[in-house]
Amino acid sequence: MCRVLMYQGAEVRLDDLLYQPDNSLIKQVYDAQLLKMLNLAGFGMLAWDGASHEPEMPFSYRSTSIPVFDRNLRDLAQKLRVSAAIAHVRGVPFHDRVTLGEQNLHPFLYKGARIALAHNGHLADFERMRFALLDHIKPAIAQQIRGNTDTEWLYALLLSQLDDPTSARCGEEIVDAVEKMLASIRHVRERYRIDTSSAANLFISDGTSAVAVRFAFDYGCYDMDKPDELRQADHEFLSLWYTTGSSYGLHDGEWKMISAPAATDGSILISSEPLTRDTSTWCEVPEYTAIIATGEGGRQQIRFRQIEA
Repeated sequence: MCRVLMYQGAEVRLDDLLYQPDNSLIKQVYDAQLLKMLNLAGFGMLAWDGASHEPEMPFSYRSTSIPVFDRNLRDLAQKLRVSAAIAHVRGVPFHDRVTLGEQNLHPFLYKGARIALAHNGHLADFERMRFALLDHIKPAIAQQIRGNTDTEWLYALLLSQLDDPTSARCGEEIVDAVEKMLASIRHVRERYRIDTSSAANLFISDGTSAVAVRFAFDYGCYDMDKPDELRQADHEFLSLWYTTGSSYGLHDGEWKMISAPAATDGSILISSEPLTRDTSTWCEVPEYTAIIATGEGGRQQIRFRQIEA
């Protein structure tokens, strides 16, 4: 499974998100604490800077190289300060049918669209159900699909639930679209009699609103007649964590989010697993729940919503 982080709030150096913490996203490539596999299939990132030209358009970086050895990424991370970001390290099974390429790297952001998506999980039997999903994808959006990952098809499905994917959307509207997307997948799974456990933790942002979803189809159900798949399956519900505060960084020798006296919580950090050794400031998102964060007046308005799909 992949590892993901999403940040929104006060400006922060990318280096402090990607490299510096004790359990940083880049360290999770080879030593994730809550995952028993390597993540060697590439790195992708979108990052927003309100002071840049056309601030609604994020910086974009992706590479199939292993990010631990990517000097270009390290140099960029040491230079840029951003107010929002989604970063993703891709993990794939060790199988000759897996396709490695930039077209398959998260996060996905189609030309003209406002929201981007990264995914931690997998859709069981995706190859069998993939083209049936076209019934639920708008033709103009389907034409933009370039890769063969389940994540990109999830993204195309999500955009297809929006009346106008080129305009800004509030967090609640994004969650509405997520529920419709998941319902479409559920319909196709039932049509093809697919009931194998399939994780779908989602990270969605447009630079001002962030939505993270912890979800799984048919959690705990596996095909007992396929022992190889059963042995490789992740039998735990994929984790999703968040921390909020007024200042994220190195405080008293520990990387963490703190809340200064009389200050509002102006920042939120959401990730597949805590990025810091000190986990006392981190909270786990409940199963089948969306966390919605919207930056308003220098603080993050945070809401939770149960996912129905």
